[in-house]
Amino acid sequence: MGFSEIKTVSVIGAGWLGLPLIEKLLENGYQVKASTTTESKILKLRTMGVKAYNLNFSPTCADMDQLNDLLATDAVVICIPPRFRQHQLQAYHAEQIKVIKDAIESLPVNKVIYTSSTGVYENSNTEINENSPTSTSPKAKSILLAEEVLRINTDLDATILRLGGLMGYDRIPAKYVNGKKNLNYGDIPVNYVFRDDVIRAIISILDINDHNSWNKVFNLVAPEHPPKRLVYSESVKYGNFTLPTFDDPNSPPPFKIINSDKIKSKIGFEFSFPNPLDFKYDTLVD
Repeated sequence: MGFSEIKTVSVIGAGWLGLPLIEKLLENGYQVKASTTTESKILKLRTMGVKAYNLNFSPTCADMDQLNDLLATDAVVICIPPRFRQHQLQAYHAEQIKVIKDAIESLPVNKVIYTSSTGVYENSNTEINENSPTSTSPKAKSILLAEEVLRINTDLDATILRLGGLMGYDRIPAKYVNGKKNLNYGDIPVNYVFRDDVIRAIISILDINDHNSWNKVFNLVAPEHPPKRLVYSESVKYGNFTLPTFDDPNSPPPFKIINSDKIKSKIGFEFSFPNPLDFKYDTLVD
C-alpha cells in the first residue's frame, strides 16, 4: 500500500452526487476526469475543465480504450448506483463494478472509493455499525456483491461508503410522501445524510490519504435520527406539499439506527449537518 500524493481523480457517474462532487474536487485543486451516460453533460463537464467520457456499463463497457484512459489517474470514485427496476438480475450491478475493477487492476491506479448504501443492513430495531449483520434481501445482496468485487481477492485499496438516504436541495423528504394517507412509519427514526457531507467525506479521504482512509467500510449517516413525521413536517415548507397523515400502529414497522462513529474516529470527520431537520433545500415553486 502506497500513499503517493493524489492529484488526479476520476469520477465514474456525473449524476446527482457525482456532478457536485466534481465541482468541489476542482475547487480543491484536483485535476478531474469523469464519465457520464448523458451526452448533454459532456459539454458541461468539458466547459468546467474536466476530461469527460461518455461511457455506459450494460454491464460491460463497449469502449475499453476510453475506459482505460479515464482510469489513468491517481484515484477513482465510483458513483453509479444499482438500478433495481431496470436490472432484475441480482449480479448485474456487481458485473458493472467488476468491469471497472478489472480495468483498474491492469493500470497503476489502486485507490478506489465506492458509494454504497446502508440498505445492506437488516432492520433489527437496534443501532447498526459496520460490523452488524447484513440483510438477505435481493437488493441488499446486489449491493453487497458489488462491494465484494472491490474488497475480496484484489490488491485494490478500496474504501466503501455506505450512505444513508441522500437528501438536500431538490431532494426534499416531503416531496416523496406528498398527500399520502395513513402511513404507519411516522415514528421510526430517519437515516439521512446531506449531500454536501458525502462530498466532504470523499474529499477528506482523498486529502488524508493514509492507512486510516483506505481499505475501510464507513457508514455515512447524519448522527441525529429524528422521527420521519417530524422531518416531513419540517420540509413541507419548501414546496406546495400536503403533509401526509399517519396511523399509530400497535407495533411500528421495523427500523434501524445507523451509527457513523467509525468515520469520525478514523479520519476525524465531522458532519456539517448532523441533524436532518437542519438540511438545506431548494424552495420549489409549481
